[in-house]
Amino acid sequence: MGEKIQLKASDGHELGAYVASPGTTPTAGLVVLQEAFGVNGHVRSVTDGYANDGFLVIAPALFDRIERDVDLGYEGADREKD
Repeated sequence: MGEKIQLKASDGHELGAYVASPGTTPTAGLVVLQEAFGVNGHVRSVTDGYANDGFLVIAPALFDRIERDVDLGYEGADREKD
């Protein structure tokens, strides 16, 4: 449902984001903040779920200044990553 896009901060830094639209006129807009594991499958699923409920939703990749495209799972080596 959603798609990855690029945003530009006021200082010129470009960061990724995941955005999902409801397909109709949105009820409102929401920002979903990532966990320590980045904009992973769970965050994208939550974003898509709110879009299914009629919201325009964006999940910015807050770690992109340090490491781009952080997308970690909740177990094993992903959980141990610094």
